[in-house]
Amino acid sequence: MTGSGTPAAAGGAGAVRELRQIAHGWVDGRRGDPQTLIDAALRALVAGVDTPSVLHLAALNRLEHDLVPELFDRVMDELGFGFHPPEGYWEGRLALARWWACEIAGGWLDPVEGAALIIDDVADAYGRCEELNPVIDAVLGRGEDGGRPDPDALPARLVRAARELLVRIPAPDRPARRPGGGPDT
Repeated sequence: MTGSGTPAAAGGAGAVRELRQIAHGWVDGRRGDPQTLIDAALRALVAGVDTPSVLHLAALNRLEHDLVPELFDRVMDELGFGFHPPEGYWEGRLALARWWACEIAGGWLDPVEGAALIIDDVADAYGRCEELNPVIDAVLGRGEDGGRPDPDALPARLVRAARELLVRIPAPDRPARRPGGGPDT
C-alpha cells in the first residue's frame, strides 16, 4: 500500500473499506456478482493497494469468474480482515457473530447493519442465547435507565454491545482448513 501521507493512501483506505464492506456479506455466503469484486479490486489497485491477490483479482476477465471466490478469500487475508470459521456449524455461526462484532467495534461495519446481520443470520437461526444477548438487548432497548430508549443512542449502544459480545464469544483457536490444505473461509 502507498504511504499514509499521500493522496493515494486516502484512496487506498477507501478502496480497502469497499473490499471490507463486500466481505461483510461474502463471509456468510451472500456472494454477489463476481464482476463487482473484480471492479472493486481494480479500484483498489488504482488507489495504491498493492497485494498479489488484489492484482490477480483485478486482472480477471469474464471467462475467469470461477476464480473470484478463492482470490477474494486471499485478498481478505492479505488485507488483514479474512474470516476463518471453525468447522462446527454452531461454532462457525458464533464465530461469524464475533467477527461482525469486531467489525462494529472497529468502526468498519455500521452498528445497525452489523446488529441486523448478527440477529438475522445467527440469533434467528437458534433463538436467544447467552452469548448474543448484549446485541439483542441493545436493539430492544433493554438495560436503559427507565423510559423509552433514545433512538439516536442506538448506534452507541450497539457498539458497546458488540464489545461485550467480543468478551462473551472467545476467538476461534485456529482457522478451519480446506481439503487442499488452504484456509477455509
